[in-house]
Amino acid sequence: MDLLILTIQAVLIFAVAFIYANLGLGGGLLFVPILLSTGVASKDVAVPISLTLTIATAASSVINHHRLGLVDFRLGRLLVAGALFGAVVGTFFTLLVLDEKTFKAFFAGVLLLFGAYMVLDWTRNRRSIDEDDDSKLTRPRLIATAGATAGSGFLSGSMGIGGGLLNVPLLVYVLGRKTRKAIGTSSLLIIPTAAVGFVAYLAGLAFRPTGFAVPDAYVLIPVLMPIVFVGAYVGSRWGLATLKTRSVALIFIIVLFIAAVKLLIDLL
Repeated sequence: MDLLILTIQAVLIFAVAFIYANLGLGGGLLFVPILLSTGVASKDVAVPISLTLTIATAASSVINHHRLGLVDFRLGRLLVAGALFGAVVGTFFTLLVLDEKTFKAFFAGVLLLFGAYMVLDWTRNRRSIDEDDDSKLTRPRLIATAGATAGSGFLSGSMGIGGGLLNVPLLVYVLGRKTRKAIGTSSLLIIPTAAVGFVAYLAGLAFRPTGFAVPDAYVLIPVLMPIVFVGAYVGSRWGLATLKTRSVALIFIIVLFIAAVKLLIDLL
């Protein structure tokens, strides 16, 4: 293990966790590009590693948001089934359908799509929603949202991200939850979704013709997970105390486009 590369990974991943814990995202949007750019050779290895790191980010975020009553556990239980189903489908989609170049193109496309959406959302100042709108918490909306979370699970399993890019807008705009509660509840959904995705990757390893063998790069998991947990814990506590949602969203938009451009450069 190259100490310089590991140090670079640790610094970058700590910074990502620090920021993403404030957004209801696991951090995989940048964890995967960081891993692919610092020596992890395959997306089939980078994605499951990223899933374990998103668990650490989300767990820290849940702890801090729960302290302030900003995690809706009941709503999380209602929505988690769709996300878990999507995670399994997304995992095998990546393992069986996408090659390395296709994966990077797919990933960059999703980043740009959501980046454009968030720019539009930010300019319209929609993320200033700070009160729950219980009139939107109806059975049809709950059923529709539970189905839509399968999409967030698919993103988690196929790309190693937490799925919060879909979860947060669904919770805010469809179910009328205030922004910070949507972020806390999205973080809650990330934990089981990412865990199921990781287990699905392990199952895929077991069915390989060469037999079950843990990739050498998996040694990064126990090394980086504590770093991610601390980064997310410190970041979410600081963010809840000092940051406005619009400021955090703007930072996220910037780093999202940076990641997309990096992947596109890799393709050329």
